[in-house]
Amino acid sequence: MSHEVLRATLAALDRGEGCALVTVLEVEGSSPASPGQKMLVHADGRCEGTVGGGAVERQAAEQARAALAAGRSTICRFDLDPDSEHGIGSLCGGQAVMSAEVFPASLHFVLFGAGHVSEAFARVAAQLGWAYTVVDARRELLTRERFPAATALVEADPAIFAARDEIASFTHLVIFTHDHVLDRAILSALLERELPGYVGMIGSARKWSETRRSLEAEGVARARLDAVRCPVGLPIGSRTPAEIAVAIAAEIIKERRTS
Repeated sequence: MSHEVLRATLAALDRGEGCALVTVLEVEGSSPASPGQKMLVHADGRCEGTVGGGAVERQAAEQARAALAAGRSTICRFDLDPDSEHGIGSLCGGQAVMSAEVFPASLHFVLFGAGHVSEAFARVAAQLGWAYTVVDARRELLTRERFPAATALVEADPAIFAARDEIASFTHLVIFTHDHVLDRAILSALLERELPGYVGMIGSARKWSETRRSLEAEGVARARLDAVRCPVGLPIGSRTPAEIAVAIAAEIIKERRTS
């Protein structure tokens, strides 16, 4: 059973999903759990494998989900004595100690545009362990030589891709295209839906002011526009593509650490 749970854990990680692996470490007295038993807990509450069933397994799953939400692995201790004030409702009468090892969901970016800044950010993202997909209609720029670590290179109109349903599965979205009109079309398509993470667009403060004013006039909610990062990246005076890439990565790291 344990090897099946481990295979399921690796499959979840390959899909970029967050999960928590519960392992029974110690057992004293009577307990439904046995050392070495494993259970995979997904963010949506689904479980694979078992750590004994019953009340102890329910409690372990709940604590594992809480650990996953907090982003921190933890040790779980369960008192199975029915007469104990700290008992969990089990009649077994023993003790069990388990670990809940957290594997956070991996970040997966969509980079709209395959120009110099996008290429520079892709290099930084790869060093940070972030996955990325690049979307551009220009085949000559969309190459493995320029984006060696890309999960996918999508040759398509970025504005059309932005309107696809699968865009919601990506963590963060950054707009880097070579054309202001295209940037606006991409952003307009993105803002028509609920998006979970960072939405950034390269450009000047003036560009953003004009874009925001026109989108607001079209009925885009103010709250959604407030969530857009433009000019993208922390204001560190960056000018070159490499400097802009660092500023964007720093802004994302800051938001993740302080949210």
